[in-house]
Amino acid sequence: FLMVFLCLVLSVFSTIDDYEETASTILLRMEIVMIVWFTFEFFLRLWSAGCRSRYQGWLGRLRFLRSPFCVIDVIVITASLVVLAVGSSGQVFAASALRGLRFFQILRMVRMDRRGGTWKLLGSVVYAHRQELFTTLYIGFLGLIFSSFLVFLAEKDQKDTNFHNFADALWWGVITLCTVGYGDTVPSTWPGKLIAAFCALLGISFFALPA
Repeated sequence: FLMVFLCLVLSVFSTIDDYEETASTILLRMEIVMIVWFTFEFFLRLWSAGCRSRYQGWLGRLRFLRSPFCVIDVIVITASLVVLAVGSSGQVFAASALRGLRFFQILRMVRMDRRGGTWKLLGSVVYAHRQELFTTLYIGFLGLIFSSFLVFLAEKDQKDTNFHNFADALWWGVITLCTVGYGDTVPSTWPGKLIAAFCALLGISFFALPA
């Protein structure tokens, strides 16, 4: 986990101009260690999977390769090999194309929980309270639709309005309900501001209910 986390930190520093050269050099060397480590571990697990009857033989190994964590491993190893090959050829290690491939390497953080206990726990909680969560999502969706429509009606006729169509109002509703508040789209009339205040309070209540 520490190795994967350190690679993630170095990936962040490799996108900063002041630390790009140093971080990229260290990261390139760490990638060599990580790719050898992960590849050896992957083939070792592929070989040892035959201890279970369902994974014996070539068909069993293929069935094992279709498991979610194996698919993640294949993606991570392939992305790492491409990044390593391009980086060792003298090109800029933190180039824009390689930054896209680094997205797949972030999946290494997912594979740390090999037994999937975290996801099973989250899934069991969501499943146990699925009715309550569905109810809160339904209420939040209705609040989004109604508040966005009311703000659109209150603001659409203004000369310098930010609400040119209902899509703009929906965007404002999502940002307000989620309590993000970008401020790129705001009401200018008092009726619109009152509706916006109600929508902001509704957003806090909406997130408090699932919690």
